[in-house]
Amino acid sequence: MTDASLNSGPLGGRLPTAHELPPDRVRKRYAAERRFRAYGAAAILAAVAILAILVVSIVSKGYSAFVQTEIALEITFDPEVIDPTGARDPATLATANYTPLIRDALTKVFPEVTGRRDKRNLRRLVSTGSPFELGNLVKNNPDLIGTTQTVWLAASAKVDGVIKGQISRDVPESDRIVSDQELAWLDVLEANGQVSTKFNSRLFSAGDSREPEQAGIWGAAVGSMLTLFVTFMLSFPIAVLSAIYLEEFA
Repeated sequence: MTDASLNSGPLGGRLPTAHELPPDRVRKRYAAERRFRAYGAAAILAAVAILAILVVSIVSKGYSAFVQTEIALEITFDPEVIDPTGARDPATLATANYTPLIRDALTKVFPEVTGRRDKRNLRRLVSTGSPFELGNLVKNNPDLIGTTQTVWLAASAKVDGVIKGQISRDVPESDRIVSDQELAWLDVLEANGQVSTKFNSRLFSAGDSREPEQAGIWGAAVGSMLTLFVTFMLSFPIAVLSAIYLEEFA
């Protein structure tokens, strides 16, 4: 059949519209459209249901991460340790060793602890990231140097587990990661009002960390947002062009 014969047909060679199709074909087209919409709605409902299950699972298993155990210590910001030159140089304050400040504060509470190994275990009641917290405090407020302040520091992951009931005190010492001596020290701190659970702001401001008490979701959240942005920039033009093609041509 030649092009001339096609163009001489009743529609002049163009595709028929819905009004020009036979009634049975129109019904089939509308039925197919209804099925397509039903499939789309079912897919959306399934996605929403799976998302709801995921959110419930995350909240039920990880809600305790929204609070963090902290230990209050009387920290003496010794200028001989932090800033021996007295220049208040930010680089010097940032690289200073703040661990001795924590060690001295714990020694004031437990003067009977004298052994090297016991002192090391005592320091492990607080997070290994606590010196960096003190460094940030001094960096933001150098006037702290030479003063003694009550500072709430993040407890270690195992202490946090004991306070939240995730580590049982009732099991034998050999079956838990917290020794009886560490539990005794923790009981003393609790009796002195130096242990508290507070809202865990680090969860939203910190990134990945090898220490559970210092880890946060900030890095994952930023990565997810960037992934969504790139996906949107790639999919949106394709979706719009596909819709135009399906509506106007197909």
